[in-house]
Amino acid sequence: MDAKARDLNQIFDSTISFQIPLFQRPYVWKEEPNWAPLWEDIQGLMDQRRRTQKSRTHFLGAVVLEQMRNVAGSIETHQVIDGQQRFTTLQIFMIAARDICQQLASNKYYERFADLVGNKANKVDYEHERYKVWPTNSDREAFKLVHGVGGLDALEQRLQEQPGLHEQNPQVIDGYRYFYGQLERWLSGTLDEEPEAQVPDLDERLDALWQVVSNALQVVVINLSDDDESQVIFETLNARGTQLLPADLIKNYLFRRAQAAGLDIESLYEQHWKAFDAKFWRKEVKQGRTKRPRIDLFLQHYLALMLREDVRSAHLFEAFKEYVVALEDGENDSQLTAQPSSIESHLQSLSRYARAFRTFAEPEAGSRLSTFLGRLQAVDTATVYPLLLLASDQLLPADRTEFERVLVVLESFLMRRMICCLTTKNYNRLFIDVIKALDRRGKINAEVLEDALQANEGDSVRFPSDEELQQCILNTPAYQRLAQYKIRAVLEAIDLAQEDRKSESLPLPGNLTIEHIMPVNWQANWPMPQDVAADAEKRLVFNQERNQKIHALGNLTLITGSLNPSLSNASWDQKRPELCKYSKLNLNRYFHPAKEGAPDSLNEWDETAIDTRGQHLFQTASSIWPYYVGER
Repeated sequence: MDAKARDLNQIFDSTISFQIPLFQRPYVWKEEPNWAPLWEDIQGLMDQRRRTQKSRTHFLGAVVLEQMRNVAGSIETHQVIDGQQRFTTLQIFMIAARDICQQLASNKYYERFADLVGNKANKVDYEHERYKVWPTNSDREAFKLVHGVGGLDALEQRLQEQPGLHEQNPQVIDGYRYFYGQLERWLSGTLDEEPEAQVPDLDERLDALWQVVSNALQVVVINLSDDDESQVIFETLNARGTQLLPADLIKNYLFRRAQAAGLDIESLYEQHWKAFDAKFWRKEVKQGRTKRPRIDLFLQHYLALMLREDVRSAHLFEAFKEYVVALEDGENDSQLTAQPSSIESHLQSLSRYARAFRTFAEPEAGSRLSTFLGRLQAVDTATVYPLLLLASDQLLPADRTEFERVLVVLESFLMRRMICCLTTKNYNRLFIDVIKALDRRGKINAEVLEDALQANEGDSVRFPSDEELQQCILNTPAYQRLAQYKIRAVLEAIDLAQEDRKSESLPLPGNLTIEHIMPVNWQANWPMPQDVAADAEKRLVFNQERNQKIHALGNLTLITGSLNPSLSNASWDQKRPELCKYSKLNLNRYFHPAKEGAPDSLNEWDETAIDTRGQHLFQTASSIWPYYVGER
């Protein structure tokens, strides 16, 4: 390869086109981490130029270029293999400088900057050749806007008329705004550490700007020869800039191979990858205990499904390359998932599964999937997503009923284990093994999944039976062993299941708190039986048992935060009427007095009453989260 340090005048002044391939990531640089440090460097050089009439050389990093084979008569064209963020930023900066020179009626400097950002119309055959740098697909409309708008006021007017232009790619437009504003302030002297007493010499400042841009700013340009491994260089060279996502590397890898195979990469991009460049996929979200860009989470689950093994987030790109190579070598043990056989089919597969994953991120309100995903947050695991992707791909949209039955099985398994305070630490391995078990059966439905889950033994993998669930609800001090949001999820699910079908269905308020019916500080208003109080040994045992029982689910309910202080440590005679009067939750209808003439079994609230209500909660919980989804 040929590597030389070149100033911006040497790079951009000739009739030339630098094209950023569509398989590169979109423009992502921002003010604080990227533009501001670059501006500080440039301003320092310009201030030094004004003071000393000299400019020191300032290196901006490296770009990797690959010359394209041009049609006879066309202009010289290079692909930007790495450094597209830097090249795009420099162009945005010089476009802003050009437009300010025009606004200041400085034709000399306007023409000079214009030559660095555009090729003359009489030198080009195609519209995109007008631009010295032609961005990747998703950035083009925003780039053309700032390139041709002529100034900041005109830009703001266009954005008022067409606000959607900014929404499509805010980074390019905001970068222009930032550099235009900084240049305007520096030229007017407002950024000077010691403002001048007289009006700044505009020609002096414009000359300093031009000298710094054309001669002081330098980039190491690496021109690849035909024998150089451009993909390897792209993966290893990433100097000052925003960290590449694994998805960016995968995109580059797939589309470069598609290009080498002579495929129509523009068409492939539009059909199968364009959606991935949207903000939706780059947004950082929390899933389980992890917060990462959504596309990274998707790729991790997708690869876990395709490879039938747990994939670490730090190794996504390497795992993807190994997966592609393994398939090309004929390795495929999957019975359920159609494995891609070409670069095009890899893109098709990613696109297909991504549509399913998007429904998980944006489920239809009130749907069974939405309910499942809400409760999955309480379980606090994302390891089930590869299995969800498989079920969605195999069953939707043709058999939505069976897909929802699969959700019931998964939810039952996860919620029962959570209620029983069983570990989640081996779930990543467990659900991969379940997918392999489904592979051996050659199909996925609720019964097959249920069999696979119930076949496991041991605390880390077993599916709690009705008997175990019942004992845990009655005897486990859930309030002490589970986080409150987990208990809330259980009680909210039971409240929903106890809804009277004759009454209006309303969402639960978000400010519900967990209330101990018999309070933690029970001694003042909830005395122990007299025969127990008189015996020291009985009193010790009683205290131990009661202090555990009060934290069981049978003694817990949900109330609004505003009601909580009035209930607190009140006696049962005081607390029960307040619960019945103010709480409209289905969960608390249990405490309403019996109809007139019927015996009231809740005159007292003690350990027996807690167990009775615990049994009542178990009946509801076992119907929400059944051990068997069908008749056995």
